[in-house]
Amino acid sequence: MQKARLAIATCARLPALDVDDVLFREALDARGIAHRCLVWDDPGAPWNEADLALIRTPWDYWDGPGRREAFVAWAERTAARVPLWNGADVIRANTHKSYLRSLEAAGVSVIPTIWLAPGERAEGLARRIEARGFSEVVIKPAVSAGSVGAMRIDARTNPDEAEAHAASLVTSGEVMVQPYLRSIESEGELSIVFFGGEPSHAVRKVPRAGDFRSQPEFQSHVTAAPIDAEALDVARAAFAAVGKPLLYARVDLVRGEGGALQLIELELTEPSLYFRWSEGSAERFVDVIVSQLETLRV
Repeated sequence: MQKARLAIATCARLPALDVDDVLFREALDARGIAHRCLVWDDPGAPWNEADLALIRTPWDYWDGPGRREAFVAWAERTAARVPLWNGADVIRANTHKSYLRSLEAAGVSVIPTIWLAPGERAEGLARRIEARGFSEVVIKPAVSAGSVGAMRIDARTNPDEAEAHAASLVTSGEVMVQPYLRSIESEGELSIVFFGGEPSHAVRKVPRAGDFRSQPEFQSHVTAAPIDAEALDVARAAFAAVGKPLLYARVDLVRGEGGALQLIELELTEPSLYFRWSEGSAERFVDVIVSQLETLRV
């Protein structure tokens, strides 16, 4: 039987994927699945030679004017030539964090957010923050990843700084202002990874002292975590609101001021999947890929 062919989308600075994906590539090799990493914006990349295209680490699509639009256009072109996961329609919606507004409108428990439209004046933002009952906030661009452009500011004691940072971001696109939740310092952020719509594993990420960023690259404390019913309820509600089939997903949850879990991110494009913190997780991901490849051969 001919080996299945998998094209994996990455970026120029990660031609062999991220360190966390080493286990994933080893699991592909163990199953005999021929795979090749291709840079998403390489015009000569042979996507049409693959049976399936998988998005993993295109971690530069937000880096510069027009990059996100170019990435979405690439996804649509690629999906017209080869099955792409997650789908191009999912990618279009999920690469701009305004999807949180749609989820909230659908009844999903989402962290409260103030939105500034592209080019909107930031004067008066401090008053809007105070009116929402926020004090410390995180101000960040709506098209970004890895906390790029994010800043934690106490808007009550430093209102000018908050407005200045928002003003510096809003020239390039929409801006988000969210409350800084003290629970991040103790409970941290819970990330649940799903493959084929089913929960695989979860990690808890607690920022290092004095930081608000939970990603491992910022020396946060990351541990394997259980998945309870409350977390699953929020995740399932988010998936129902998306209403699209998903090969993979990561649901990021934080404990809100009222004590309930709230969605802070629904990562459907290129999430870190934390294989290193869950034995067998890479193999579980490969299982759903194999199932998809077998479906394509029918």
